[in-house]
Amino acid sequence: LFIMVVVTVKFSCDGVHWNHDFEVPIDSSVLQLKETMLQPQGGTKQDIDAFELQLLGRRVPDFEKIKQECTLDFEYLGERVGAEKARTDQKDETRWEQLQRPLNEPPQRDRRISPIKSPTAGYTAAQPTAAVSGSTQPKTADAPQAKPAPRPAGATRKGPLPVPQRWKVVGGGDKGGILVREGQSTSSTQLPDRLSTGAIIEEIAKQGERLNYKRLTGTGPETGWVSLTVSGKEIVTEVKMTGDMMMTLERALSLQEELMEGFSKPDFQKALDRLIAEYGNNPSNMTFSKKRSELFMTV
Repeated sequence: LFIMVVVTVKFSCDGVHWNHDFEVPIDSSVLQLKETMLQPQGGTKQDIDAFELQLLGRRVPDFEKIKQECTLDFEYLGERVGAEKARTDQKDETRWEQLQRPLNEPPQRDRRISPIKSPTAGYTAAQPTAAVSGSTQPKTADAPQAKPAPRPAGATRKGPLPVPQRWKVVGGGDKGGILVREGQSTSSTQLPDRLSTGAIIEEIAKQGERLNYKRLTGTGPETGWVSLTVSGKEIVTEVKMTGDMMMTLERALSLQEELMEGFSKPDFQKALDRLIAEYGNNPSNMTFSKKRSELFMTV
């Protein structure tokens, strides 16, 4: 007997918006949901890969499991871009599992361990203790404080981070790229290599017509200062930011850290314990799943 869940998919085309509900077995993958969406006519792999489903503006990987009712946004990609993203899902499945919590699951808790303060870190370490027999109510104090994944070098903040603007080099095509200097001043030392035409760079700082950047693609200096225009002609242009660009590794880890800190707070743990005591930890119970989702959204 399959437990079914309803996924609402939101569509938008030429200013017209509509929703459609699709019913799939619980624990179906997003890929299986996409296959269901193309029924009864069915579709080829190219048809399935040509669109993605998004949550809060970011792609939900094809292998993500659907645990309960949710709402996703439809985004058409086209065959080429869709095929590239499908390959990325397959290639990076292990990495995604490490960086992202499942859509509808809280951090796992081991009720047999208790927190102790670590003298060398800002997080709580945990040591095994004997399980207490005869206890009928889970104790909030038994829940260890969540510990985020290791953060990349230079990531010093938790929570939402400002999205750095990206730029594309459009000038210098006849010269192998544009000039790069060490400093903001146009009289500062010129670096030996040019920044290649077509390169994508990330803004570090912007002072008038001068841009301090970090190179993401292309060739040339990893960082430096470039001019936005030369003789009134634009040589570096702003890139329209998409959801994929905004969800960088640093931002993903920062958001993860904020969420896990919120999940570990006593008030959240007490509220979750009350739900489990009242309904049981049963995802198939729609009332429990709904109330649990509402609780997660408070973090």
